[in-house]
Amino acid sequence: MPNTVFLVASFVGSLVLLWSSRIPRSILTVTNVDILVGSIVYCKIRWLFGRWGLNMPITCVCLASIDRFLMTSSNIQYHRFITLKRAYIIVTIFSIAYLAICIPDGIYYSGYLCTASANDRAIYKQFITYFNLIVTNILSLLVLIIFSLLTWYNFWSTRHQRRSRLQQQVNRMMLTEFTMVCITTLPNFVFNIYQQATQSVVKSQLRLAQENLWTNVSVAVSFTLHVGTFYIYIIVSRAYRRNVRTALCFKNQNQVTSLQSQLRNGTTAQAFRTITARS
Repeated sequence: MPNTVFLVASFVGSLVLLWSSRIPRSILTVTNVDILVGSIVYCKIRWLFGRWGLNMPITCVCLASIDRFLMTSSNIQYHRFITLKRAYIIVTIFSIAYLAICIPDGIYYSGYLCTASANDRAIYKQFITYFNLIVTNILSLLVLIIFSLLTWYNFWSTRHQRRSRLQQQVNRMMLTEFTMVCITTLPNFVFNIYQQATQSVVKSQLRLAQENLWTNVSVAVSFTLHVGTFYIYIIVSRAYRRNVRTALCFKNQNQVTSLQSQLRNGTTAQAFRTITARS
């Protein structure tokens, strides 16, 4: 399924973001050791792949929402619009594009302390600010909201059509994830607009402290996108809960499947021998 490609790419992007951005900050908070200092390799990795991991997950979730809309449409031709091969191509194109956009930060940040010159980075900083605001926030939210509503409309308009339990669970899981992404990215989106609108305003120390608090809260909420999918699937899907329970308890479902296959094969062979004997 093309949807699987988008979800796996989103998972990889979230994993890259957590390892390149969140984990170094967590280590700094707990141990007071900045692993970026003195390591030029990790410094480059953090700034090259950090922003890539920030944009890739939300983009892939948007692509998954478009795919769900096409797959739930009553028009059969829409079902074949995004094939598995096209999904791989789309993900590759977005991945290369985001990586190319992140290259300047990988160049600017260097040295023992992993810092960048404000003058050298001034133009790129302005570009990346508006890029994150328009592409990562506004455009992504619009695409996600529009296609989630269209997918919900497809469910309502084809509610009398019979679907398999697997299709119902997948669609329910995806809609729930789309809703979670919209809710968790909204605070950061509002704060980014507020920051751009109040750039020239002289702010008091109290207001700066309030903005700093709001920044930390909105960033923490937005990272639910990267760690909350597992819990969303656990809550929504009974089959997913059963599979997770099986994996955690180290149960082997293949033994049951193999035994059932042997029983069916044995029954079929016995029936064949009976028919042959009668003839």
